[in-house]
Amino acid sequence: MTERIRPTDFVAALLVGLLGLLLSSLHVAHVVVHDKPLLATVVGVVFPLALSLVLCYAAVWAIRRRFAAGYTVRLGVWTALGAVAITAVVGTITAHQLLAGHLPADAGFQLATAATGGALGGFLVGVYDVRNQRRADRIEALQRATSRFVEAETHDDVCELIVDLAASELEMPFTAAWLYDEESNTLDPVAITDDGAAVFEEPPVYRAGEGLSWEAFENGSTHVFPDLREEPGRYNEDTPVRSEMILPLGTHGVLNVGSREPDAFDDVDVSTAKLLASAAGAVLDRVDRESELRSQRRALERQNDRLEEFSSIVSHDLRNPLSVAQGYLEVAQDACDSDALAEVEASHQRMEVLISDLLAFARADDAVDPADVTRVDLEAIAWKAWGMVDTEGATLEVDAQAEGLTVLANASRLQQVLENLFRNALEHGPGDRGSTGDLTVRVTPLADDAGFAVEDDGVGIPPTDRQQVFDSGYSTRADGTGLGLGTVERICESHGWTISVTDSSTDGARFEIRTGTTDSSG
Repeated sequence: MTERIRPTDFVAALLVGLLGLLLSSLHVAHVVVHDKPLLATVVGVVFPLALSLVLCYAAVWAIRRRFAAGYTVRLGVWTALGAVAITAVVGTITAHQLLAGHLPADAGFQLATAATGGALGGFLVGVYDVRNQRRADRIEALQRATSRFVEAETHDDVCELIVDLAASELEMPFTAAWLYDEESNTLDPVAITDDGAAVFEEPPVYRAGEGLSWEAFENGSTHVFPDLREEPGRYNEDTPVRSEMILPLGTHGVLNVGSREPDAFDDVDVSTAKLLASAAGAVLDRVDRESELRSQRRALERQNDRLEEFSSIVSHDLRNPLSVAQGYLEVAQDACDSDALAEVEASHQRMEVLISDLLAFARADDAVDPADVTRVDLEAIAWKAWGMVDTEGATLEVDAQAEGLTVLANASRLQQVLENLFRNALEHGPGDRGSTGDLTVRVTPLADDAGFAVEDDGVGIPPTDRQQVFDSGYSTRADGTGLGLGTVERICESHGWTISVTDSSTDGARFEIRTGTTDSSG
């Protein structure tokens, strides 16, 4: 990569190079004194010399790769271990020959050959080890960064964190992020590292079809260029960047990672950059979702404020003049007897019902305070609700299985649910006249103890109407407000319950409320 090499890494690479030079000099000396046949010379002298020269180049390669602190030292350690290990093995043979009195004249050169092969083998093992360690370190750095991503609330915040992470943790000091602007149909620069800003005074804006960055964004695929100056589609003909990776950030934009040296990125750089871009794309998606949720929350708060204002108007500004009108009506009724005044009184009563139902409907969505939720005796609440409704000529039956049955609920709201269901049954009583007659209403637990049902033996609800009965304003009665069942549904939803309508065993209406919290332990 492009990080400045540390003194310790330079020393480690220098020692590897000096070892290579030392071994090379020994092999050159061996060439001079060697008097064996040509094939023996090639195998025993020229080949080891070539390996020692490769070791010299390996030291230069390590410097040019500019591994981060510790990695070049790691290479040097592996090289030394390889040289010592193989030399020690061959040294046992040499010691045996020495003790047996048959030490070859070129025994020293044999040890040099062993050291050369061991050093080069150790270096290659070190490269493999360093590659794995770099990958592990990069992944660990990405994992550490996830906690910082949680703090990001905007796209710009995310991109700033990305480029900062690339520079500080992933050894990618020339990194910049572009985000797509749908209105202008462009990729706009939003964040760049300090080193990148020093090289590029003003990052470009990419328009449709311009440059390799737009191509990567459009295709949604990663592009890696070993030498950017050889790419005909580059945006800037005189770009100072030689190597470049262009990685899409999902549908949000692209991340560009560059280097002023050609062929600067290996497979570890590419794989970790892909992980970074993928993580960044996911975070940008999360920011979008949270932004949408915040907007919806603000809209809901505004709606609730308007609903509170509406409730206040209905409760006070409408009821007050209605009370005044009712007072004058009573004075007028005392003064004269007229059918017209009876109609006015009926209209006043109708308005009062409408106001009450509107307030109940508007407040039914209020969240249920957990502190107000307790185990409520269903039978007791049912009888209390029955007493609040005009039930002349009707009968309430509470199933024996419901005795001792409790529901986790807000007691007053559960009573409101039952009152509305009872009132609905009574208003749509037996026959088609709307009278209560001999109507029977029953409260019974569901078979699976996951809630309760309210059913009657009235005329029932046609299957074609069952999807609409909970809609606000829907009513089959000319004098109905159509808000009672809508209020029931809203209260159920505020508790996390579900309500459905079907036929009762007597072909009347049956409303099933699934609470999932009933308890029949008594």
